[in-house]
Amino acid sequence: MAKDLEETGKPFRPAEPAKRSAHIGPGPRPGPKRAVNVSVDAEILKVAKEMKINLSQVLEDGLRTLTKDERTKRWQAEHREALDSYNALIERAGVAGEELLDLDDPPV
Repeated sequence: MAKDLEETGKPFRPAEPAKRSAHIGPGPRPGPKRAVNVSVDAEILKVAKEMKINLSQVLEDGLRTLTKDERTKRWQAEHREALDSYNALIERAGVAGEELLDLDDPPV
């Protein structure tokens, strides 16, 4: 048994650092890229190029934000009746455990 204790195992190796993707910005990893033609005001394009702004990334980030907002708006419109019903229930009955909260007395 003493022999087992004297044997050394494999040397400790820290876990390899996570590999980073080239994706910057919110949302899941982007899918395949597709070339598109876009018309942009010449003056603002000139300034953006001077500032070395990545136009493709700006367009992707903007579209990602706009489509997310539009999906949220459409979901809320589609579920408006259920949301209104739930909110009315909360106004009538309150929230479970609400009596345990003393909102007038801040925590110490």
